[in-house]
This record gives sequence, structure tokens and C-alpha cells, in this order.
Amino acid sequence: MTLKIPMQEMVKLVGSLRLCGRDNGDEPVVVSKREMVMDEKVYVAVSGRDLENKSSLVWAIQNTGGREFCIVYVLHPGAMFNEQKLRKEKEKAHNNLDKYLTICRQMHVKAEKIYIEMDSVEEGILQLISQRGVKRLVMGAAADRHYTMRMRDLLSKKAICIHREAPDTCHIWFTCNGYLICTREATRRDNLYVEGTSSSYLTQSEITNGTESVASSSMAKDDVQTQVALIEAASAKRETRFEMSKREEAEKSAVDAIKRVKELENGYVNELKRRKETEKALKEVKEEFEKMRLEAETRISKSNMVIRNLQGKYSLSMKELRRLRDEQEELKRELTEVSKMKSKYNEEEASLSKDREPPQYFMCPITQDVMEDPYVAADGFTYEGEAIRGWFNRGHETSPMTNRRLPHTSLVPNLALRSAIQEWLQASSS
Repeated sequence: MTLKIPMQEMVKLVGSLRLCGRDNGDEPVVVSKREMVMDEKVYVAVSGRDLENKSSLVWAIQNTGGREFCIVYVLHPGAMFNEQKLRKEKEKAHNNLDKYLTICRQMHVKAEKIYIEMDSVEEGILQLISQRGVKRLVMGAAADRHYTMRMRDLLSKKAICIHREAPDTCHIWFTCNGYLICTREATRRDNLYVEGTSSSYLTQSEITNGTESVASSSMAKDDVQTQVALIEAASAKRETRFEMSKREEAEKSAVDAIKRVKELENGYVNELKRRKETEKALKEVKEEFEKMRLEAETRISKSNMVIRNLQGKYSLSMKELRRLRDEQEELKRELTEVSKMKSKYNEEEASLSKDREPPQYFMCPITQDVMEDPYVAADGFTYEGEAIRGWFNRGHETSPMTNRRLPHTSLVPNLALRSAIQEWLQASSS
């Protein structure tokens, strides 16, 4: 807490100012000749992570009223037996401290960095408070990620230890995420600090100036008490404004939360509407798909029917083709037979020209007469057309010559033989 004392000029006390006297004020006040110092610096404890305590530093600059700041970092070497690893940690710590100093320069405040190596972070901070007589300290109540609007207690074990073990002459602010969580006020004021523009030493002769005597010392005591009350009131007012700002921020956060809830509700309604539309569209698509499926099944059944018909026609075509091939082979055989018979006829014609007897192949096997209308049957023999038709009409399906079953009853006219018979007849008649 900073005390303003009106004197001939503003001074900053270095050491401690102790006022002694009786309660009734009858005896003069005796001021010791010890040096009194006022340390205006505000100490801000930071961690080793990159700018993790930036919010605490910014809060300290904006709210403590300090003009100079000390950025404190305590390194816990622990089990770092590797010197190279320890050296890297030191470089990292100094780089991090330099970043904090850059923030202070950007906010136009003086700052310095303090690097400490200690087996315990808490022990390092407590030792710094004792050795330097730290009167004002800002440190984190917890990591910023643990902050909530209802946060009122310390969560960090280090903060709890400092709150419990630090000298009661040190005023400590515990912050989190840029908000003041709690304050541990100094309860013992052996040292009085005064905010001013210069540093000097205040001795007994400076207090008792000119003709002033014990009465002036008593007035100074009353002025100090009055100033303390005024500064405490100003501090309480500042704390009240800060709490009001916190409350306004909380109310703003609540309004934002309500707004977000309404947005979420509207989003939910819109999403529900889109879902219903999607379900409706999906239902229509399913119906269309079912319709297409039925049409496809109908087309497939028709296609299968067509395929079966085509397969039946193909089978008939193949059967007919095989029959035609058989007939072609039969015709080839018959042509071969005709060629043979023609050759034989030519030979016999030469002999017939001598005796005029009809050749045997001019004779019908059934009628035993010279044939007038010869036909070739399926057995390869030539018959008189009327005779072989009468044979078939009587129910015979076998060959008259071989008595074997014929593959068919189709007859082929033997034109070559008929021509030969007619020639023979003409020759015979002449």
C-alpha cells in the first residue's frame, strides 16, 4: 500500500520509519535514526512457459499503480544432471523474461528481470521477499486455463504456500486470466512506504525543521495516520471499481451466454426444420427409388422373357441349321452318287447301244420297270416317284432296299437319271 505524506517536498523513505509514544499523546514522539527506504517496485512472479503469466503482468501494470516492476522467475533444476539441458532451460527462461520486458516497454513502464535457481519455487520467492524486503507481489492463483467466473479460492499449490508462508509485511495480489481472485493484505507496517518522485534520507534534523519541536512530530504522526486512512479508502475504492468492472464483465458474459443460448436455440430450430425437410426429401427419394426399382424389376422380367424367347429361337435355329447341314451333306452324297451313276450310265450306254437292253439302274426297285419320274430317297436309292410315294403312304418308314428306318421321307428328283432314261428311250425308239 502506498502512503502519501505532505511535506515541504515529496520524498521516498528508504528503510523503516518507526513512531513511538504513549497512547494519550502527552509524551513527545521519538523517531529512530535508522535509514528508511520505500521500494516502489512491484514484483510479478512468472512461470517458465512462454508468456503463460502475461495476464498477471498486464493486470499488475494496470491496477497496482506501480511505476517500476520486477519480473521474477525461479528455475527448479530438479534432477537436471545434464549441463547441456540445464543451459538450454536457462536460455529459454531468459528469452521468456525478455518477452515480458518487451511487454513492459510497450506499456511504457520500467522493468527489470530477476532469475533465481532454487530447489523449490516457493522457497525461491520467499527468500526473495525476505532478502529484498518485497512489499508488493503479484502472482498467479492458478493457470489461466483453470479460470471460471465462480473462482474465489487459490488452486495453485505454490500460491497457497506463498499466501501462508510469506512475511505479513508483503501485500500480495493473486490473479488468474486477468482477474483478481483474492488479496492477502499486509497486516504489519513496521516500514511505511511513500510514493514520490525522488529518493532521499530522512533524519531527525529534517523532521524537526526550524523552530518546530515535539508538537510538529506529533502533527506528523497525525498526518501519517490521516494519509493512511485516505490511501486505504482510495485502495478500497479502486478495489470496488475493479469488482464492479468484474461484475459488469460477468453480466456481459451472462448476456453473451444468453445470446449464444438463443442463437443455439434458433440454430436448433433451423436444424430441426432442415432435418424435417431432409427427411421429407429422403422419403420422396425413397419412394422414387422404389418406383424405379419396380420399373427396373418389370423391365428385367420382360428382358428375361425376351432372352428366353431368343434362346428358344436360337435353339430352333441351331437345330434347323444342323438339319440343313445334314441335308447339305446328303445332297453332296447324292451328287457324288449321281456322278458315279452318270459315269456308270455312260459305260452302260455304250453297251446298250449294242443290245438295247435297259440298264439295271433305269429299273425301279419296287415296280421293276423303267422309271419315268425317278426320285432319290433318304437311303440313297432311286425309285419311281409314284411307287415310293405309295410306299410311304401305306405307312412304311423304312427303306424298300435295306429295310432300315429312314431319317426322313423327303424325296429329291433325280434329274440326271431321268434325262439319261429319256435319251435311252429315244435311242431305243430310233
